[in-house]
Amino acid sequence: MLKYEYVPLACALALSALALQAQTTAVASTVETTAMIGLAQGQTAQLNLLNPGVEAPAAGAICTAAVSFFDATGTLLKNSTLSVAPGKSGSADLSGDTDLNIAVGARREIRAQISVPVVLLPPASTGVTPIMVADCKLIPTLEIFDSTTGRTLVTLGGVHAIPSAVVTPVTPAETGHL
Repeated sequence: MLKYEYVPLACALALSALALQAQTTAVASTVETTAMIGLAQGQTAQLNLLNPGVEAPAAGAICTAAVSFFDATGTLLKNSTLSVAPGKSGSADLSGDTDLNIAVGARREIRAQISVPVVLLPPASTGVTPIMVADCKLIPTLEIFDSTTGRTLVTLGGVHAIPSAVVTPVTPAETGHL
């Protein structure tokens, strides 16, 4: 049985252990971008994200991604967050008319950027690199379609990785790893 004189010490040790664990787990993001493409009046850009899931009988994870649209100068035009269940797809739109107010005869170069969080487990005391877990694989396509008819005009399927060195400490409760 725990004596009352040891309760403050036990509490301090428990809190220290929680703080240490919270400092050793970090979250980073994989960031990818599409190529630049022109958007004109009467057109909409739609970024589609497919979560292919995993083969049965395993259960797939719902993937969450931050989606942003930028112009040729790097100006943020629009952003949103998508959560995509396994075997499903989600999309984010950028309208040349309502979002960008593109005039008749004008066009604007745009690109889409996808950021997917990756959980990093702490490195062992041996100095090995952190282990990535809960890595979602989303397959993106960027299409430009006619806003009136809905007809697809062009589709881009490739993305390019953007190096990212941002690592933010999080608590085990935030990552779901207790």
